[in-house]
Amino acid sequence: MRVAVIVCGANSERSLIMERAVELYSKKYFDRIIQFSACTVAPSPLILQMSGVDAKHTVSVNACRNRCADIILKRAGVEPRVSVVMDDVIDRPLEKCESCTAFVFPNVTEEEAEKMAVALGQAVEEASKD
Repeated sequence: MRVAVIVCGANSERSLIMERAVELYSKKYFDRIIQFSACTVAPSPLILQMSGVDAKHTVSVNACRNRCADIILKRAGVEPRVSVVMDDVIDRPLEKCESCTAFVFPNVTEEEAEKMAVALGQAVEEASKD
């Protein structure tokens, strides 16, 4: 049984934290997860079904409190079992989730990515339960 991890399209420094967190947590959970972009799954919950994943084994990952991944999934009729919000995990105010041309974010730390990776791992554990 696999857990579907549906990640929003994070931007700005949030995307750097998200990318590194995915690298870190996937080392442990790679054999148990299948990961999608929320924008890919939204038009068709059938993608989840074709991948052998039930909604009860779905984790949504949101880079901000706008909860775009949750909204996209719910509009498509998929209720994620667990929802992770980066703002609830990281201990400092993060830049807005918006496009950026600088691509230099000196405040992003490895510790933040590690915290996010732990939160993602905990969500996968919870979503794995029957």
